[in-house]
Amino acid sequence: MTSAEYATTTTAARSRAEQAARTRLLNTYLRESGTTLGTTGDDLGRVELPATGSAVVLAVRHRSVFGHHEYGSQVWREQPDRRRVPVDHDDVVRLLLDEVDALAAKEFAQAFDGTDRKRELAEQIESSIAATSRYLRHRRPCPADPHGMSRHAEQSLVFGHPFHPTPKSTQGFGADLERYAPELGAAFVPHWFAVNRRILLERRVAPGPWTPAPVAAAAGQVLGDGQDHALLPAHPWQAEYLLSNPRVAQLVADGSLVALGALGPEVYPTSSVRTVCDPALPTFFKLPLHVRITNFIRNNPVSHLVRATDAGALVADLAPSWEHPGFAVLVETGFRTVDPAVVGDDLAADFSVLFRENPFTDGSAAPRVLAGLLEDRDGDVPDLIHEVRRCAPDPGAASEADHVAEWLRRYLGISLLPLLEIFDRDGVSFEAHVQNSLLHTEGGWPTRYWVRDMEGTSVSRQRLRPGAVPPDSPLLYDHDEAWLRLRYNAVTNHLGHLISVLGRYTDADEPLLCRAARRTLATSRSETAADLLRRPVLPAKANLVSRFAGRGESPLYVDVPNLLFEVSP
Repeated sequence: MTSAEYATTTTAARSRAEQAARTRLLNTYLRESGTTLGTTGDDLGRVELPATGSAVVLAVRHRSVFGHHEYGSQVWREQPDRRRVPVDHDDVVRLLLDEVDALAAKEFAQAFDGTDRKRELAEQIESSIAATSRYLRHRRPCPADPHGMSRHAEQSLVFGHPFHPTPKSTQGFGADLERYAPELGAAFVPHWFAVNRRILLERRVAPGPWTPAPVAAAAGQVLGDGQDHALLPAHPWQAEYLLSNPRVAQLVADGSLVALGALGPEVYPTSSVRTVCDPALPTFFKLPLHVRITNFIRNNPVSHLVRATDAGALVADLAPSWEHPGFAVLVETGFRTVDPAVVGDDLAADFSVLFRENPFTDGSAAPRVLAGLLEDRDGDVPDLIHEVRRCAPDPGAASEADHVAEWLRRYLGISLLPLLEIFDRDGVSFEAHVQNSLLHTEGGWPTRYWVRDMEGTSVSRQRLRPGAVPPDSPLLYDHDEAWLRLRYNAVTNHLGHLISVLGRYTDADEPLLCRAARRTLATSRSETAADLLRRPVLPAKANLVSRFAGRGESPLYVDVPNLLFEVSP
């Protein structure tokens, strides 16, 4: 590639990344402010900005009843006298952050240090755009083998959450981003520590290996006989960070901790950046990373470990009685860390590893993360649309709209219906958003679905049978809170995104697909499904306003229309 071609590619990627960021900011602002995307007399879209008494005007490429609107590249600011002035990307960001400042003060009934918060959020928006631009220049074709298909879906999520202001913001890797970003096809060999069992905290709740056999063999040669150590993987970046800590240096010096270095086979990071996969090992590692990804530093506090393994133990107990063919849960099988009673909570969180089952080592299934299947592909449709088209009937046998509705019906039968019926029966509310959902298709048809990441599970105290988990388990929530979380994750986030993509790229529009979903849910035995259909609104997490207000750990929720309620039966 010539320097001119590279510059053109770089410019195009930057422009596409900025447009994706504006789309997310505009759609998130519309949702969280309760503002409707209006129209102008010349068939453009208008977003009212009450704090400044003006509006943003722009072309609308696609209007979505779920709020997943798509916009053109040109943007104007409309003055109170209706005069329009062209504005660039940075102007749009500033205008919207002014509105968010006013909206946050109203929602949280307090004044904020708006200048500093707007600057900080603008910097993280820029971080997300810069990363996205870089990822867009590294698009890779999808391999045909099952492991390759799974990896490609995990590592091709370049735009991220459609209702988040900074979906690809990563602060901490610095120049090491290329080595560790899944979107750049990263793979690496984990660093391993040997932890003396005197300072080890661990819990096993389901079967599965802790350590690959080659790592155990290599560690045994280093440690020798008679050593009572357990092996703990670490992300290479995290290992370097930990080894610079004086407290860790002391643990190494007194023999409590042995830094073994890079051992064993390569792993690749999945879409979460820190959960890694060795396709041949029946265990995923959810590693701590002292890096800010979107909102948070991604370490593993012990309370999170307890929550995830309590959920793993509960699901292992309940799942044999579930009758939902095609539906399954990937459970966390255990955790290991250094004992916080010895090293303190903060350092324990920076060592803690969750172990998750990986039942896909034999290659008999090609589970692909739904978020990756739904994402736009420049110059092409999302990968999910290719799957839907693969199983389309011969021309004339059925309309495309009818076929897509049938595809959706089958998908709901292995995903949302089981999720609702399990909550109805056992009170378990899975965090089943699109990045925690894996789909296997056969001939294009959806046949198997898995939900993952037990750390986000919540359980209704009122629905779960007494004694199923300890009474002080962090899993337990009041029923209304657990039900709200399920509605947000599985319906607002998951079903809304799915229907919006199907509605945009096929002849089956969103209202038609909402009707198909409603009819499918009406067949459920679950009172929870019936309750969902009776509710006029759904909860939506207010990521933009909550992020601005510093409330990411306890976010605000806003109401959005429940289109399953509004459509006719």
